[in-house]
Amino acid sequence: MPTPSPRASRRAVLTGAAVAGGAAVLPLAAASPAHADDLLLATDFSSGTTEGWYARGAVALSVNAEGSLLVEGRTATWNGAAIDITAHVEAGVRYRLRVLMRLPSGLDAADLRTTVQRDAAGSTAYETVKWNTAVTPDAWTEFTGTYSITQPADLLQFYVESASSLTPVLVDEFTLTRIQEPEIQDLLPLKDFLACDFPIGCAVEPPEVAGKPAELLAKHFAQVTTGNQMKPDAIQPTEGVFTFDRADEIVAFAEANGMTVWGHTLLWHNQTPAWWFLDADGNPLQSTPAHRALLLARLEAHVTAIAAHYGDRVWAWDVVNEVVDPEQTDGLRRSRWYEVFGGGAYIGEAFKIARRILPRKVKLFLNDYNTEFPDKREAVYNLVQDLKRKRVPIDGVGHQAHVDYRRDPQLLGESIDAFKRLRVLQAVTELDVSVSDHMEESLPATPPERLAAQGRYYQELFTVLRDRARHLESVTMWGLYDAVSWLRTWPVSRPHEAPLFFDDRLQAKAAYWGVVDPAQLPPE
Repeated sequence: MPTPSPRASRRAVLTGAAVAGGAAVLPLAAASPAHADDLLLATDFSSGTTEGWYARGAVALSVNAEGSLLVEGRTATWNGAAIDITAHVEAGVRYRLRVLMRLPSGLDAADLRTTVQRDAAGSTAYETVKWNTAVTPDAWTEFTGTYSITQPADLLQFYVESASSLTPVLVDEFTLTRIQEPEIQDLLPLKDFLACDFPIGCAVEPPEVAGKPAELLAKHFAQVTTGNQMKPDAIQPTEGVFTFDRADEIVAFAEANGMTVWGHTLLWHNQTPAWWFLDADGNPLQSTPAHRALLLARLEAHVTAIAAHYGDRVWAWDVVNEVVDPEQTDGLRRSRWYEVFGGGAYIGEAFKIARRILPRKVKLFLNDYNTEFPDKREAVYNLVQDLKRKRVPIDGVGHQAHVDYRRDPQLLGESIDAFKRLRVLQAVTELDVSVSDHMEESLPATPPERLAAQGRYYQELFTVLRDRARHLESVTMWGLYDAVSWLRTWPVSRPHEAPLFFDDRLQAKAAYWGVVDPAQLPPE
């Protein structure tokens, strides 16, 4: 990325710790990567014009006296400013999209985001580049994210929008750069090293099945999970309208490279369209027999469409996801599903529907996080035990394993040992190892000593897992490389997060060596 102009570098840019809502805002010098990428497009409005930006929806655009683009008059959250990047973006290449935003003086903080609208072959997709981040009038907030496409597009529009507010927005210092990809390292593939233990998998999105990321994925992993593209809102955004295109890209890649596919997820309280919990008149469903029957009919139609499309090409499904809450007296999450059913009866019904509709060879899992903690372990254990006692067709339990580098690896081993007594299949489904010291931490870069400590953690954790290999169907990483990890943006913007085996440049870290050859780790 080029050096910021003098005008930009004089701006007040807050550090992450000072931003309202915890959003990280990096100093411009710190934000510039050390490697040399190709600058393709840049605007700073120093000409006094909008420099190619145009109104998206009912908005007014103008360049103010400070030389920034003012977006005002917004009447919908998707209204904002957009710029056409079609001519600069090729399929299979990674790009970095960066822009600064802040609010005009006197306004309350608001969550903003950046998105690309992709039009191709008569269909439109909206792809988030940088997720909701708190912005204030006090300083410029940097929005930076990577973007790529797997197939040529007819039109690509990068734009700024908001999560819920209709606030005016100031925009400046936009750049589009082509990332110069290094060669994928000639390393022992993880899937080969672990072949005698368990299949190693990876959760991915469509950009990871093109270009260099795809090369890395195929080299090291034996299984893929569709991170977001098989969730209810992706498969059936509107009732009766099913969209499989994005998930199909991942499944086709997996099949072409001899990889198995794990489905995620059929029933979840999150990322489920609002219509699912509304009646025909648009009113919220109530806890009545008729509305319970309606919910189950919708789930059955959903699973039926999935089964017709994928059959046994997906070998296992997370049938229900994150339904356990150990703080509740019955151990169950108080979701809309729970409210309509007045309890957890829907969980067993979901498994019965899945077993009746999906091919017999497809395995059915209950998936949840924090199962390594004793209270959550007990709540999940009790639920699975109860389901089996009622002869509900549940095949297995998925331990998500979103852990941090200071959590005792033996805790997960103890949970795997506990569930052996229930004679269910087990898998680690969403593994990553956070390097944050607390959830609200936001640093401009990862402390090197934490990466070394993370490598030693992976060494210990995989010793625990390999010791229990005959009880694990697979171990899946939640992301291919650090830059695409969900932890970079949750629960606040965290540029320092580096939870995976490979870094932003697709290069192996100490985490990889902790598994494959701990002798390569730096001394403690």
